[in-house]
Amino acid sequence: MLPSSDELEAFHERLTAARDAAGKVGDAEVGRTDLLADLAAIARDWLRLSQALRDSDVVTPELDTTDAVMTEILRGNPERRRGTYYRRRLEEVRKGFADAIIVPVIKHEGSPRQVAVRRLRALLDPLLSPDEQAYIDEALRCIGQSCFRAAIIMLWAGAVARLHQAVGAVGFGAFNAALAAVAAKTGQPFKRMSARPQITSLPELQQLRDFDLLVVGMELWRYDLQAFQDLERLLGVRNGAAHPGTATPGILDVEHFATKLAQRVFSTIK
Repeated sequence: MLPSSDELEAFHERLTAARDAAGKVGDAEVGRTDLLADLAAIARDWLRLSQALRDSDVVTPELDTTDAVMTEILRGNPERRRGTYYRRRLEEVRKGFADAIIVPVIKHEGSPRQVAVRRLRALLDPLLSPDEQAYIDEALRCIGQSCFRAAIIMLWAGAVARLHQAVGAVGFGAFNAALAAVAAKTGQPFKRMSARPQITSLPELQQLRDFDLLVVGMELWRYDLQAFQDLERLLGVRNGAAHPGTATPGILDVEHFATKLAQRVFSTIK
């Protein structure tokens, strides 16, 4: 995950403080264990940040030089180093840090995609189980890369994971009773269900059509026809995103999709 501009600004402050502390040592050898430990921690933290920056493709300048400096500091050297050495090497990293790294990340965070990602993360994260979180995290990464159809598919996968989890919570006996109840009903949408034997395991449940699962949900979780119709429309959007065609969802479409899932699934089905 891309480090935030706040994280990078905090790291910049640590660089500056460490540079100043090394400068106070001057030409003497650095013997303070607390300063050496701080320098090693800064080097380790930078190498983690550097890898995340590389993966994001947001920061375009070459990071190899900075990585080399931090690796050198982390590994240490048989020769005792003077404070002036550390001050000079840290200043090499620090002097271009704001323009080359912090500013591009701030601009990236201000893009509509990243604003949407933060808004949806704040909306969805408090509602999710760990299993569902994996799907939603992938969906949010897709939004950040403008892969909106893929984001819709992964958002729906997270919602279906919640439905399956909720079936497991009430038990297959209760689910099969609900399945039999809706199968006995006439009219729409009940007559559009596929014939299905009783469900006795998660693999069997995973083979059930999403549409059928939504219909059974009216009986099992007691949501009304309007809620079902909302969910059916979302399923249609997901199917359109998953198959070749002219569907070209934009960022607002994905936000609406995610918000509806939060309302109809993650907030109400436990």
